[in-house]
Amino acid sequence: MTDAYPPQAPAAAPAAANKKTMAVLSLVFGIISIVFAWIFPIIWILFAIAAVVLGFLSRNREPAGRGMALAGIVLGFVGIVLNIGSMIVGALLATAAYMQ
Repeated sequence: MTDAYPPQAPAAAPAAANKKTMAVLSLVFGIISIVFAWIFPIIWILFAIAAVVLGFLSRNREPAGRGMALAGIVLGFVGIVLNIGSMIVGALLATAAYMQ
């Protein structure tokens, strides 16, 4: 007895979802580092550095999130500058208060 239907190829694996986790984290960390730059900048500069690192890693590993990764990189660098500026202003204010 012959089969009525010819053998078929196995079903294809489902397509991988467009992962953008690192790009989203980069963007969120960049925003957080800018918003909280004037409040205890030593902690928030770490978020800015993490935004830059995750942004560069995401650009290579997650092509679907390149725009968010670029925004995270830019916001991370802006956060670094603002946090360093905040530290300098704080040091100047503390020195001026100490000298009086």
